[in-house]
Amino acid sequence: MGVRFFSTKNRPSHLGPYPLERLKRIDAAPYLNNVPPFKPVDFDRLETPHSLVNAVGEYQAMMDAIRDGLVNRELAEITNNPVERAEHLKAFGYFSDATMVGTCMLPQSALLAAPYRNPDIDRLAEDLRT
Repeated sequence: MGVRFFSTKNRPSHLGPYPLERLKRIDAAPYLNNVPPFKPVDFDRLETPHSLVNAVGEYQAMMDAIRDGLVNRELAEITNNPVERAEHLKAFGYFSDATMVGTCMLPQSALLAAPYRNPDIDRLAEDLRT
């Protein structure tokens, strides 16, 4: 166990173990014009057939296929207060053992124009079917 420089005994759970609230905040969005366009991850290394990367594609397809999982049809009650909602989200992140959690407004430009679906899911489904 590492050395603790300050106690988290009375610290609200949504703040986590590190004093990230002391970091400087800005209201402006970062300059993202130099960010390259989205490119799906490729797990095919045909030039190196013994590479472990070639085996990862099937496992990634399995994880992508079950990502949504079984969905509880009953909707939970959630606050309309964005600050309280962010605190709940951050507290869950820390509960899930994330080291640091942050939230922000997500501009429409940060979203893909169309969702990406892993093409290996169809191959995996066919393998399981046959």
